[in-house]
Amino acid sequence: MKHRVYNGFPLVIETDIDGFIYGEISDHFDFDEEVGCTFGDGFVQAPNGSRAGIIWEVSEKPYISTCIEPERIRWGVYNVGFVKPIKTIDDLVYNFKTIYPLIKEAYNNAKMGK
Repeated sequence: MKHRVYNGFPLVIETDIDGFIYGEISDHFDFDEEVGCTFGDGFVQAPNGSRAGIIWEVSEKPYISTCIEPERIRWGVYNVGFVKPIKTIDDLVYNFKTIYPLIKEAYNNAKMGK
């Protein structure tokens, strides 16, 4: 049986927006800083089940930049800016909502081969 990329890491169903769901690689709730988790790794699953990697950090504004171009196994790996540290599931949901338009655009561009 063929495994898909990021197999074994959990999807965070609470983040679901139009079928795009954030998946956790780093434990966002195990943090050393009092303010919460300020960086980490995750992935996004698109409505069709395909996935992309996410390397995130806290920044003043949401942003996205390509780290690894789309390839056969995933539609890329992206550096993104979350606007607040993560202490709770609500923080994670809020951050995913702020980058969602950027993620959707990256997905559409990868799908179209742009």
